Amino acid sequence: RRRRRRRASTSTITTTTTNKRMVLLSIKPRLQKEKWSLYWKCSMATRTMYLDEFDLDVDIAKTTARELKKMIAERVGLPPVAELFRLEGFQEPWELIQYKGVELQADKPLSESGVPEKDESDMSGENGVPIIVAVRKHLVAEGWKMVHNDAMDSDTEEDDF
Repeated sequence: RRRRRRRASTSTITTTTTNKRMVLLSIKPRLQKEKWSLYWKCSMATRTMYLDEFDLDVDIAKTTARELKKMIAERVGLPPVAELFRLEGFQEPWELIQYKGVELQADKPLSESGVPEKDESDMSGENGVPIIVAVRKHLVAEGWKMVHNDAMDSDTEEDDF
């Protein structure tokens, strides 16, 4: 069941009193749940949840992808990346942000990463609003892990195997 999106105004560019050019972006947040095996130290299954979409006004000439990730996490209600617990073996980044399937560089302004003020392609939102997809990973620990407190972890002899 699809919900109707609130229609964007015909203009996606607004100018504030400080002469900043604010651009309306359509944000599509995703939560990617990874079932992480503590024994194998890898992902055993992935499930992506689509969160509610929203529009966000940003200055694409100054806002970086890193800053946009923080804005999106705050808006969606996700904890900051610094507070997340990294399980053993998980080396991937917690978040990624994409425009037209290409990951945006964290420290470059959005305009330098290819995000336009208005998108005339078939992949744009209503009225040419650029669509940004933001993915946050969430680890769900599964299984068990042996913790060795001494050199003798078992009283079984090698001959018993």
